[in-house]
Amino acid sequence: MAVALHDGYFGTGTGAGRSNRALLDAVVGALAPGIGLVLLPVLLLPGSPEYDRAAHQAAHGRLAAVPYQVIPLDNGTGGMRRFGDLVAFQRLNQHAAAVLHELAARHQQGLLIAIDQPFAGLGPLLEPPVGWRLLYLPRSCADHHADAERAAWEEQGLAGWTQRGAVIGAISAHMRALLVGKGVPAAQILDVPGGLAAADRVPLDAAPPLPAEARNGFVLAMGRAQPYKGFEDLLDALARLTRRGVRAPHLLLAAVTDAGPTAYQRHLREHVAELGLDVTLWTRFHPGLPGLLHHPRLRAVVVPSRAEPLGRIPLEAFAAGAARVVATTAGGLAETVIEGTTGYTAPPNDPQALADAVLRALTAPPEQVERLRAAGAALVATRDYTRCITGVLTALAPWATAAAATKP
Repeated sequence: MAVALHDGYFGTGTGAGRSNRALLDAVVGALAPGIGLVLLPVLLLPGSPEYDRAAHQAAHGRLAAVPYQVIPLDNGTGGMRRFGDLVAFQRLNQHAAAVLHELAARHQQGLLIAIDQPFAGLGPLLEPPVGWRLLYLPRSCADHHADAERAAWEEQGLAGWTQRGAVIGAISAHMRALLVGKGVPAAQILDVPGGLAAADRVPLDAAPPLPAEARNGFVLAMGRAQPYKGFEDLLDALARLTRRGVRAPHLLLAAVTDAGPTAYQRHLREHVAELGLDVTLWTRFHPGLPGLLHHPRLRAVVVPSRAEPLGRIPLEAFAAGAARVVATTAGGLAETVIEGTTGYTAPPNDPQALADAVLRALTAPPEQVERLRAAGAALVATRDYTRCITGVLTALAPWATAAAATKP
């Protein structure tokens, strides 16, 4: 079993990294005795701002339950960046292809799981190995980042994966439709819906301390500091509420990177000042941020994305019992945050509609909030990621899984 990933081993700095960590846990738990695991992570050196020693050591501890080997992959950034640009992706895929050809030469049977955009171009570089199954699992696509050059490269990669008989995983109905639109045959798409595993629950005591301004109540928005996350729309929405005489709770805006501040983060800070809003802007990633979803002073969680392949934050909020979830209907968010059922919604790129949704959330009566909380808990209970990945492994590589091996 070989798993190629860009985050979740040397560090866990993204939602994709947390999902990758959960996937690895599921793989380790599902493997039959004697089946080895080869992990192919993008190399991060201790000097990288994206390297996390504690996360790295924890990953070793999780893998120790099975025979495993780690072969770090070079993406040309000198071990400094997990993602990089298109040139970094191409370098990464060339190294990954060389390693996988060597693995296939030594092992007559195997399953490769290659995860997310950095490995989109790997498929065309592979000689279809006899006895091996291929699964490419994109967690997003270049369309979400409005990157035309990368989108063209990605489409060529998808064509290469499908021509080699790979299965393409769809983490949401939105991603399934997008993959079909890019020419992936529906028969080669396997639903691998995003969800949570037990280890994904981040406790409150792991969260960073609240700023003094948030101690009387706060609204939380968090995610990578990228324009498609729609943080400007949220700021504009709060400004509209202020002009209407609505005093919203303090906004804790965690628009984060591993290092910074970036130009986009500086833009957000300037926009906050221009609007005169009551906001604390956090720019540095902290692994305990999801723990704030348990905080008793939390008044609402807002996910203002303009594009979103899945939307992990609402699932984390539901699991934490954090009702009053507000989200746009962008991409996969529309499948989990449902107006009046699990939360409050607005179209993407619409600050006025978002302001209205935030106001509905903040003024919701207690009995409605409890109904939302119960519905969210019921929804996330259907998204057990360990069970999902175990099912995928049993379907694609029954020879490798303990569950299949024990069947009569």
